[in-house]
Amino acid sequence: MRRFVAGVAVVGLLLAAGCGGDDDSTSSEAIEEFCDGFNEVNEQFSDIDVTDSGALEDALAMLRDLDPPEEIADEYETVLRGFERLSEIDLTDQDAVAEVQEDLPEAEEAFNTVGEFVEDEC
Repeated sequence: MRRFVAGVAVVGLLLAAGCGGDDDSTSSEAIEEFCDGFNEVNEQFSDIDVTDSGALEDALAMLRDLDPPEEIADEYETVLRGFERLSEIDLTDQDAVAEVQEDLPEAEEAFNTVGEFVEDEC
């Protein structure tokens, strides 16, 4: 079950990029650039195999290159740390996944915040 949760978290964030947007923000250009990059990652990795560490590393490298808007920068950094940890372990090892979840308790909240931002803005 934990493997499933970890996999869903990784894929969920990548797939969270929806349509829509809110150009009322004063940083609409930064949001647009972030969303364009995020949508590119989403497009390339929409069928990612979460057990393929190479694919996770490639996705992570692209996600690291994005410059998130200031309003989600801290949460985005936490999400990246979570992805980094997940990419370093065998996701079929439930003990390892549980350890990552214990070490990064703030990751779930950060994931939700970034996911909501992407859904609303991208």
